[in-house]
Amino acid sequence: MTNKERWLSSTTLLISLLPFILVAGSMQFLPDSIPIPVLLGEEKEVFINRYQYLYLGLMGFIPTGLVILARILKGRRFVERNFRFMVIAALCLSVTFLTVIVYGMIRNIIKYKVDLLMSFEFFSASVIAVSLLMGELSNFLPSLRRNEVLGLKNRYTLGDNRVWVKVHYVAADVFMGTMFSFALFSSVLSIWLDFRYGWLHLIFWTLTVSGLILWARLYARKQFERLHRKSADA
Repeated sequence: MTNKERWLSSTTLLISLLPFILVAGSMQFLPDSIPIPVLLGEEKEVFINRYQYLYLGLMGFIPTGLVILARILKGRRFVERNFRFMVIAALCLSVTFLTVIVYGMIRNIIKYKVDLLMSFEFFSASVIAVSLLMGELSNFLPSLRRNEVLGLKNRYTLGDNRVWVKVHYVAADVFMGTMFSFALFSSVLSIWLDFRYGWLHLIFWTLTVSGLILWARLYARKQFERLHRKSADA
């Protein structure tokens, strides 16, 4: 996968996850009955239950699945030129779903005169935003050259450039997938806890990042031992 393909697919994944995350976050200040977004004509509003509103956000998983499928097929060399067409199609769907969700959110916030400073749980929202940002920025990892400042640094990656390249290439997908998954988990956790325990998000986030760092070290050791065992056998 080229660098452009990696960034395009990960950005599409990010956009496709946002509808569910935004709907989940907006449930904390919306009333029990919510009018569904109507883009053309508003003569008659249709109201749904607040938790039924969450199904609108689930529509974002359609392009999410398409991107994941495209990345899997690309990794197994089943698709080449079609990869970008699949991702761009998913991107168009993601933008459409996201536009409808954002429109509905803004409309309901104005209609119900929601005071975001008083009702919004910024702590958990910040953790979700940082997770999404980290997942997206993980695409820089494959392009990092061995250095003492940035990257996944341990005695294995710094001791062999081949290990550095391998670990950072694989870590890009692992970090992106884990951080995006954590953002979804944190959104579900917010609904389950009724948005009252935002500090738990930071605890789980710290454990997740610590797990990623531990995984990187163990994976680097495995690659280091494998490469040097092959060298010894040769």
